[in-house]
Amino acid sequence: MIRGTFRTVAGLNSDLRALFVSTLLFRAGTMAFPFLGAYLLGQERYGVEQVGLVVGAFGLGALIADVGAGVLLGRLRPVTVMLGGCVGYALVLAVVPALSAVPALLVATLLWGMAFEIYTPASYAQVVAGSSAEQRKIAFSCNRLAINLGMGLGPAVGGLLFTVAPQALFYVNAVCVLAAGVLLRRSASTRSATTAEAAGPGRLLSPTVRDESRFWTLFVLALPVHIAYALPPILLSTYIIEGIGLPAYWVSVVFVVNAAAIVLFEVPLNKAMVNMSHLRSLLIGYVLAAAGFALTGLTSSGPLLAVIALLWTCGEMIVFPALLSYVSQLSAPTVVNRNVSLYSAGVNVGFMAAPQIGGVLSAGRSPGTPWLAAGTALAAASVLMVAARFSRATWCPDDEHPGADGPDGRAEDGEPKGGQADRAPQSADSTG
Repeated sequence: MIRGTFRTVAGLNSDLRALFVSTLLFRAGTMAFPFLGAYLLGQERYGVEQVGLVVGAFGLGALIADVGAGVLLGRLRPVTVMLGGCVGYALVLAVVPALSAVPALLVATLLWGMAFEIYTPASYAQVVAGSSAEQRKIAFSCNRLAINLGMGLGPAVGGLLFTVAPQALFYVNAVCVLAAGVLLRRSASTRSATTAEAAGPGRLLSPTVRDESRFWTLFVLALPVHIAYALPPILLSTYIIEGIGLPAYWVSVVFVVNAAAIVLFEVPLNKAMVNMSHLRSLLIGYVLAAAGFALTGLTSSGPLLAVIALLWTCGEMIVFPALLSYVSQLSAPTVVNRNVSLYSAGVNVGFMAAPQIGGVLSAGRSPGTPWLAAGTALAAASVLMVAARFSRATWCPDDEHPGADGPDGRAEDGEPKGGQADRAPQSADSTG
């Protein structure tokens, strides 16, 4: 499996290979933020409420970046936006250790969140620009692999550094981010510029009402996914230790199962499903996720929780590449960057909403309720997705490409464009 994944990543075209390594470095640099709260509290000059405000400003900055990314990507190449994020991120990290006033920390953390998050929608836009429609699921799964590997490595190294020299976290983090930026700058190719500019100037609205309604249908149907998959990092430890009274090591076991499965199987799985329709891929992912989260809320057995984690992990591996691939499919070229940016904002909305919803639902003696609610919401979303498929106002068929010839993606005779002949040719060195 690992060898096959390595071959798939190596088979990406040069732009996407560079993006993979840069994203891995960028995410591996996520060392300082997981320890920001502990770092501030360790200085014994801030209260818990003040630290909470400072840390929370990061999430607000990230949401602002996602909402504004569509405008930036309508005027700048994705590589340029990512480079700006890397530079801004490194500058903030260099300044934060010297700050002590809470207002200054709030502003710095807000800018930190913006610089960090602006990279994500820009990287999505780069994947769209650098991959053919047929290979986009695989390209997005490779992008997710880089993110997951980096996010696993960064906090692990950060934990070791924090015990020795807490301030060093910020500077090592900055070096990793700058290294990612240098690699992006050196690998920026003429082909990327040409591809990114081919779509023309970006728009704030889709060319037709139908295209707009399709996107917002998908946005709403994806929200249960974003909220559900925010539960494990936010609530799983509390649920396992406090809710059902299991030893803390079962939290680690579940996370190890999740991480190992993603690294080993996500790319091969999406490669095997590359010719499957978006609807079928999404339905399979939603059903697996719904079953996994519902069963998580119904069990108090550690070994069973680890097995059940494979269900929602399989759903995760299928759903997220499929959602991003479908967003690019239903978007006219002039709004694809706006749409992937808004999709990324939806991820942050889910992450911000999950702890509030989870807290309300788990009040009293019902620790499994948030997980059952997540499973139910995903099952309902899958039913609504099937219903949406029956109207062209809410679903884009796989053989239709909005904006390909006209504002609604139709040929002059009014029939939808489709078939392999209408799709972008696969690059000679793209994923096989």
